[in-house]
Amino acid sequence: MEPNKNETTPTNNTAVNAEKPSAEVAAANTSKPGTPNPIPKNVLAKPGAVPPKGAMPPRPGAMPPKQGAGKKHNYYKMMMTVIDTVKQDYAGFQEKEEINDTKYPMNMLVYAYQKRMVNEVMFLRIVSEYLASLGDPNLKFSMVNHGNYKNNTVGFRARRYGDDLYVTEVGRDDRLKPGDKITKLDKYTPGEHRTKIPKNFMTGNTPEREQWGGFLKMFPSFDVEHADGTTENLKFRHFIIEKPKRKMEFESLNEKTFYICVEEFSQNTADLEKAIEEHAAELTSCENLIIDLRKNEAGTEPGFVPLLPMIFDSEEELGALLEKEAIYTNYSKNNCEHTTKKIQNMKERYEKANNADAVALADQLIAEFNEKSGTGFQKDVPEDDILAAYQEVHEGKEGRYNNIKKVILLTDTWCRDSGEVFVKLCSGSEKVTVVGRPTMGTIDYTNYVNASIEKSFILSYPMSKRQNVVDGHPYNETGLPVDVYIPWTPQECTEDLLRQKALELAEA
Repeated sequence: MEPNKNETTPTNNTAVNAEKPSAEVAAANTSKPGTPNPIPKNVLAKPGAVPPKGAMPPRPGAMPPKQGAGKKHNYYKMMMTVIDTVKQDYAGFQEKEEINDTKYPMNMLVYAYQKRMVNEVMFLRIVSEYLASLGDPNLKFSMVNHGNYKNNTVGFRARRYGDDLYVTEVGRDDRLKPGDKITKLDKYTPGEHRTKIPKNFMTGNTPEREQWGGFLKMFPSFDVEHADGTTENLKFRHFIIEKPKRKMEFESLNEKTFYICVEEFSQNTADLEKAIEEHAAELTSCENLIIDLRKNEAGTEPGFVPLLPMIFDSEEELGALLEKEAIYTNYSKNNCEHTTKKIQNMKERYEKANNADAVALADQLIAEFNEKSGTGFQKDVPEDDILAAYQEVHEGKEGRYNNIKKVILLTDTWCRDSGEVFVKLCSGSEKVTVVGRPTMGTIDYTNYVNASIEKSFILSYPMSKRQNVVDGHPYNETGLPVDVYIPWTPQECTEDLLRQKALELAEA
């Protein structure tokens, strides 16, 4: 059973994209003197406390829209809940144990308490940094029911090359264009900031894999050099995050080569199936197929099934690859309790819809989780959902795509989740070549639990690990490898070099 991890996560504060509020926001929303937030005395820092090494103390400036004061919480208790959950319930703890430094978030919490900065926004930042330091982009921490607080973004994306950041994509900050170079954040270059931080809050371990989204929000201003050579100092703007519009594009590049770009494998495959049928003439006559997954950041595994017949012409070939994918689930008491509650809620909806088969399946799953509760890791063999769906879409279409001799998959750091599963599966085909840069690395873990903490936060984590992790070959830090690696350079801000290279390889 592999639920869509996006289904029940109410907001988009992630350790991966480090969508963290700044220290300044927290400082602006401290409790009034005389009403400190509750932290046990035995963890309080001494007077004159300093932030932990590498921490970002508050500075004047960088003031996004003022947030509400929020509720009063026992932040020490909540932090211990997060730490204990990571240790006892998170599927990746064994692999992350050596870098699991719990002193840092506790010290940061104490420092924030001493400076009367403790509130929900600051707690969100501290926990997000702790989870990001574990290097697993599957770990998320989000805030709900906070009143005025809305998760925000700086309105553009940037990637590091050398000491500088280059704007790769512009959202709502219309002062910038792709290719603009950010030379300073406050007083230091981005490269200098990276070396000053002892912990990796940006997930990636190389400049092109680093994720700067949340870190940028901690600064009041930046120096930028535009393409025409002009420079200026700009204050950061903050925009409430909106649901992204995922692109799906079908294009014939020439008589021999067809291009497909899919940024989300939706569980509802109707749009994808419709597009395939609309371009059936080209797809059943082209020799080369390029599938662009560089920004495939969301979706579910059944969502990519309509593309599989273009790569696998027999269920035997596909089935042989699927058989290798065992998973190991941590059946801790907490995981089983959270999961059975979710299934129970689903069951009630099925009952209202008079779906007897779904109700029976829900009862079966609840019984299985109750039986395994507290048993720790157990090996599971996933049901052949993908193979069954493939058989359905492939029936009567055997040999339809025998014309396709080469398939090029374009990948980059932001290809994750079901996109990665698709890449790993298809790379087992002899006619597939993966071009670009390694993927995000979320594929190691699956089956997500969304644990509520005091009804104000959601800690999302995977409770299952895949066979490759057990075999000692994790992709969490490196991502799925590519066959043809193309290092990122600032030239890609304005030119699609990967697509050009894919076309060259396809027609070579």
